[in-house]
Amino acid sequence: MDIKVAQIAKSKVFVVRSTDSMVTVAQALKDKNIGSLIVLGKKDEVVGIVTERDVVKAAANKDLDSPVEKYMTKDIKGVTEDTSATESLGIMLDHGFRHLPIVGKDGKLRGIISIRDLARSLLDTHFMQFGKFSEEVSGTGVICPVCGLEIDEYGYCGCGVGSG
Repeated sequence: MDIKVAQIAKSKVFVVRSTDSMVTVAQALKDKNIGSLIVLGKKDEVVGIVTERDVVKAAANKDLDSPVEKYMTKDIKGVTEDTSATESLGIMLDHGFRHLPIVGKDGKLRGIISIRDLARSLLDTHFMQFGKFSEEVSGTGVICPVCGLEIDEYGYCGCGVGSG
């Protein structure tokens, strides 16, 4: 079974305008604890993506007051909601991206997927062992005395000590 990006992506996408300053980008990335922002143009269309790497470039150039459009990536790659996690990871690795916008069949921005989201989904122990994501597994109401997590229907708690 191949996981689709729609199953694991973040639907809340943070955006910035192409005319905003890189200082605005840096502040938004810090405040929201995220690594990228989708850049919108004058008609609310997606025109690029700006990342923490772009902020570093602007800072190194002592150019943080410049507009986003000077540092953003304009030729962005995106995926659709039914793109597999494996295919998305391949796109990221082939192009050196850490974030991909997700576009619906209607052409509208639906979410964003990060390399961290993909790694988590591909390494989810419940999914690998039981074919279910950890949030799909029922709990038992019993708390592991070691890690404090609820022991699930398979006897798994997270630390392994309370399991079994």
